[in-house]
Amino acid sequence: MRRLLLAAPLILLVGLLAVLGWYNFHKKTDYAPAELVGKSLPARELTDLHDGSLVSLPAIARASGKPVLVNVFASWCTPCLAEHPYLMDLKAKGVIIIGIDHKDTPINGLSFIEKHGNPYARILSDEDGQMGLDLGISGVPETFIVGADGVVIDKITGPIVPETIPAVYQAVSEGTKLP
Repeated sequence: MRRLLLAAPLILLVGLLAVLGWYNFHKKTDYAPAELVGKSLPARELTDLHDGSLVSLPAIARASGKPVLVNVFASWCTPCLAEHPYLMDLKAKGVIIIGIDHKDTPINGLSFIEKHGNPYARILSDEDGQMGLDLGISGVPETFIVGADGVVIDKITGPIVPETIPAVYQAVSEGTKLP
């Protein structure tokens, strides 16, 4: 009986470690906040990279008269570079994409576009990252499906990949959430 009492702390420790180990390997690994879904885009004004004018993101989205993609990217972002050809494909299919160059200098943002092609109808500068905070992004790239009324329909965390292009195209075309 005495040996059992001495072994009890060891048995409890092993049990606790087993439970914590199981939890660690079975917890959700992605954190994808989507607080803006169902709400209007933030009204912060940003600088257009091409003409230097101050513009409102919701005004640009509403001016299109149809759902758009708002893509947050940066020239220093490797996943953004990997995603770029797929944004070009979506543009070729008629999708309107508004780019937000996040925490990047305008010169680097424009150089990135000149080198890899321009999938964007407008490119806005978020050099200080404040619009990224307003949008609630957790990193780049992130993309928002936005309705013609400027309301966020859905959020895509991470890069758009070949497997998701048909679903993204359908969602933007119909103004619906991704399946």
